[in-house]
Amino acid sequence: MKIPALVLTALVSSTSSLLAADLVAPVEQPTVVQPVSGFYIGSLSSVNFLDDTSFGVGGATVSTDYDVGFYSALRAGYDFGAYGFVSPRVELELGYGTASVDEHSIGGVGLGGINSFGDARSIQGYVNGYLDIPLAADGALSAFTPYVGGGVGFMNLDLRKQGVAGVATLMDDSDTAFAYHLDAGVGINLQAIGLFSDVSLFDNTTLDIGYRFTAADNFDFTSQAGTSSSTDFRSNAVTFGFRKSF
Repeated sequence: MKIPALVLTALVSSTSSLLAADLVAPVEQPTVVQPVSGFYIGSLSSVNFLDDTSFGVGGATVSTDYDVGFYSALRAGYDFGAYGFVSPRVELELGYGTASVDEHSIGGVGLGGINSFGDARSIQGYVNGYLDIPLAADGALSAFTPYVGGGVGFMNLDLRKQGVAGVATLMDDSDTAFAYHLDAGVGINLQAIGLFSDVSLFDNTTLDIGYRFTAADNFDFTSQAGTSSSTDFRSNAVTFGFRKSF
């Protein structure tokens, strides 16, 4: 039986199309990272630059200059999602900071940087609030989200074993006071910029890089000599941390 030319042509054409389709590699679709709202957990670390603290000994005031300090914290929060052009979130933070004494001085006269010793240690807890400000809904800029905010809470400041070698430990006391901080920075979606895209541990993970100003006033201390005095705490910090949403 003869196959009509028209039918034969159609069969050949169909077979060629199927073979061509098999030879063409499938096109991988780009990963679309959707904005995530809800609960998250994270960490925060910072490099701190502390202002001088001071305390009284007898009739003199000892001013203390510090080396670069460090702070680390755990945090847990909730992201409410988009409200207009901002996304609010709230979180709880609990952390620990430390900085070593660089030099004590009296009346601007150093008591010997090599001989000065001690630390300023702190336990800090805050209720934080932030506003995330997305730059774009999609494209390269969608990976970067600036934020502003801050927090209020407490700080327990410990002027631990501060003194001068060959003289004595002049101060070793702690106190707790109201504290607050102000923050600004940018959150970077790690998946959206192609980092760790094949590692499930980093799904819905944001890297935060920013600046923090921390302040607390009127810590009351008693020196080893029995002299009472008060001091304030101020620090500027470069912060970095991670947030993983669920």
